[in-house]
Amino acid sequence: MNPGQMAPPPEMSASVVVTGAGSGTGLATTHALLRAGYHVLAWDRDTTRLNDISDERLISEAIDVRDRAAMDRALSAAELVSPPLVGLVTCAAIFRRMPFLELDEETWDAHFAVNLKGSLLACQAVLPALRLRRHGSIVLFSSTIARTGSPTGAHYAATKGGVIGLARTLALEVAAEGIRVNVVSPGMTDTPQPRGHDSEDVVLARGRTLPMGRMGRPEEMADAVLFLLGPDSSFITGQDVGVNGGLY
Repeated sequence: MNPGQMAPPPEMSASVVVTGAGSGTGLATTHALLRAGYHVLAWDRDTTRLNDISDERLISEAIDVRDRAAMDRALSAAELVSPPLVGLVTCAAIFRRMPFLELDEETWDAHFAVNLKGSLLACQAVLPALRLRRHGSIVLFSSTIARTGSPTGAHYAATKGGVIGLARTLALEVAAEGIRVNVVSPGMTDTPQPRGHDSEDVVLARGRTLPMGRMGRPEEMADAVLFLLGPDSSFITGQDVGVNGGLY
């Protein structure tokens, strides 16, 4: 396939890796990809909810994105039973709020290891397969917080800003090979993550302050992923797509 040629539609049988696939946006993305006809390699440290999905096109594995060797093993095994790899979606992330002066090195390093280094390692793991076929699409997840900042969230904002820089640089390196790299930056989304910091009433009240008057849904983030993976976005690369209800 020549550089710039559109990727094959999912009905031609193609596989996509999703990290952080076991909950929230990652789980919604996994469901959306399966409905669209893709085969999915779903990776998460907790596969409980993935194990409830009955679909022969799903391969779920307990993988920590900090473990590059585990990713390589999973991809090697999948080559024997799955269609060719055409994409990667990195949803794996952690966010534990902490006031700036209380922010310790252990917390800082843990967030960078999962949110930023984990994205790097996943990209490095899948890129050889995409290069072999000279086409593919990588979608990394950042956050509106990378642009707006957030009190008690300096470490998270820093990692998500790094994801944008990583994506834009990788996009330039692989564009001539027919591989696209883009970012989805969600605003406040109706997932377990915001509920880890505030009560349900506070979370819902914060959602009502958004211009559209509500939080985003995980399925709406997954819709953006499907667009960026598919042929309708064939000339889009190096972009940060804000799915945030008008926040900025």
